[in-house]
Amino acid sequence: MKTTLLKLAILALIAAAGCTKYDNYAAPEAGIFGNIIDAETGQPIETKQPGGGSIRLLQWDLQKYPSPQPVDISIKADGTYSSTRFFADDYKAFPWNGPFRYLDDSVNVTLSDGRLTELNFEVHPYYRVAATVSDSTFTYTLTKSAANDSKLVEVIFMVNDYPIVNENVCSNVAGPGTYYPNLWKLPIGDDVADEAIMDMPQTFTINWAETRLPKGDYYFRVGARAASSPSSTYNYSPVVKATVN
Repeated sequence: MKTTLLKLAILALIAAAGCTKYDNYAAPEAGIFGNIIDAETGQPIETKQPGGGSIRLLQWDLQKYPSPQPVDISIKADGTYSSTRFFADDYKAFPWNGPFRYLDDSVNVTLSDGRLTELNFEVHPYYRVAATVSDSTFTYTLTKSAANDSKLVEVIFMVNDYPIVNENVCSNVAGPGTYYPNLWKLPIGDDVADEAIMDMPQTFTINWAETRLPKGDYYFRVGARAASSPSSTYNYSPVVKATVN
């Protein structure tokens, strides 16, 4: 009986070895990086990561890849992107799914092993947001991009106790399962035209007691959302550090 079991075990090992396939592809060693720039100001866009837009790449050899699958690289909060895990090949690349309009064609780019290739893009953010904070009052100014054919639908105000601030990262955790979202929303009605509020300083004051935070130094940010912004993404002000007295 033991001999029979031993023979069966050996046969199983031989069968498994015969079915084993080894990956003989070299590891991806090509990279790409760049900046997402406001086409009208020349400045990097303000966004968030993840969820603030992506750079999409497609391997572009329709004989080899008749239905190429997209690979997306998240745009970082400072408007940059990078990845070092691509196979050397020819690609088409373009920015998408962010709070901006991209009016150009996709770009042909060749990625090579052992090399980082720089590729920058110019986009048109729906809005530009500037903000200052004094105590618990925001003073903010919105500017509409010349390429923006949409309408402002919402402005948001956020507070956090560390420098990463967006609508998903602005909560005061008071204990297990208890948190207070330090996010205030200002809806903009259909009857309010963009022209009525663009390029003019506006103010918004929060009731600090609602944050459940002690007074002190905090980080603030303002966001603006266009009706046609994909995935309900926002344009943001730079993060502002201020003291609440």
